[in-house]
Amino acid sequence: MSQSSDIERLRALSGIKWRRYGDDVIPAWVADMDFPTAPAIIDALRTMVDASDFGYNGVSFDDSIPKAWAEWSERRFGWRPDVERTKVFSTSLQAIATALMVGTSAGDGVLLFTPVYPPFFGMIEKSGRTLVEYHLDQAELRIDEDLLRSAIEPGTRAVILCNPHNPTGRVFDLAELTAIARVAEERDLLVISDEIWQDFVYPGARHIPFASLSTEAMARCVTVTAASKSFSLGGLSCAVANLGDARVAEGFAALPPHLLGDVNALGACATLAAWTHGEAWLAETVDALHANRDHLVARLTAELPEVGIAMPQATYVAWLDFRRTGVAVDPAAQLLKRGRVGLSSGPDFGVAGEGFARLNFATHPDLLDQIIDRIGLVCHATA
Repeated sequence: MSQSSDIERLRALSGIKWRRYGDDVIPAWVADMDFPTAPAIIDALRTMVDASDFGYNGVSFDDSIPKAWAEWSERRFGWRPDVERTKVFSTSLQAIATALMVGTSAGDGVLLFTPVYPPFFGMIEKSGRTLVEYHLDQAELRIDEDLLRSAIEPGTRAVILCNPHNPTGRVFDLAELTAIARVAEERDLLVISDEIWQDFVYPGARHIPFASLSTEAMARCVTVTAASKSFSLGGLSCAVANLGDARVAEGFAALPPHLLGDVNALGACATLAAWTHGEAWLAETVDALHANRDHLVARLTAELPEVGIAMPQATYVAWLDFRRTGVAVDPAAQLLKRGRVGLSSGPDFGVAGEGFARLNFATHPDLLDQIIDRIGLVCHATA
């Protein structure tokens, strides 16, 4: 497919990534890939559509999806989540919000490692919980055990861990995760581990599920993930959560029936196909993203050294530091206005994001080059 025809395909999609801005803007913001999903998923969905298989079928997916995820996780990460403690949700955010509501009380503190995925902030505020922040050092982006202890305030009852980390691309290592587990045990904290980026880890790093650390860690953890990020299925709602923490499992069981609804049948079908037949496609996609990551870092380092970038160990987003440039006040807004390129605004990820913007590099190499070119033109014009 030619570049022009592929851009036409992308702009014709109903998703928000390519529809948010005008046709003169190249979008690189929301975490959707510009690649079609795995053929095995398309085939599975086509079979359902051709058979008009849209009846009530939630019960069958409640059994098959946890089993498929358990096998996927064991194969890729060496941890097999307990199928009996694994529940199917519509989205990862629904699972996280549910764990937060049944595992903590109004007024409780919830710690975030900031900058971090923007919806977590609203989730804490709207649920009546109190935001507690651990500001990741912008140079090292590491978690220090002593600093973590000092960040925890009286009344803190939970931690939302995003690993691999969005927006920085860090993969927290065994020492960091063990430190979180140790502090969580000391302070009796619930750990809600968002591991939706688990499949996008590049050579040199390794994803370690938090619940795999020990029996004690698993017993205070809710692990949340989905196939949606890995296989570009953001509009087909389906996620899973392993309710290792007994308090959360009991709270979930006590919710009124139908409060959370059932998973969408097409989303469940796509998820099952992904975790059953999608691994080869995913490996090729990660290789393409790896090449994009290296190309992005190389060009920025050589041509725009004033724009800081830490090499992402995972994900397909890059956390760009514009604080030494002329667009430091609001980089994403200036890049959109002057360069017609759409990045995610750094301050949306918390106060630690001021002077930063997030770039999605899950696109075709030629489009990535155009994005970098436009950023360069704006930065050089404002130097």
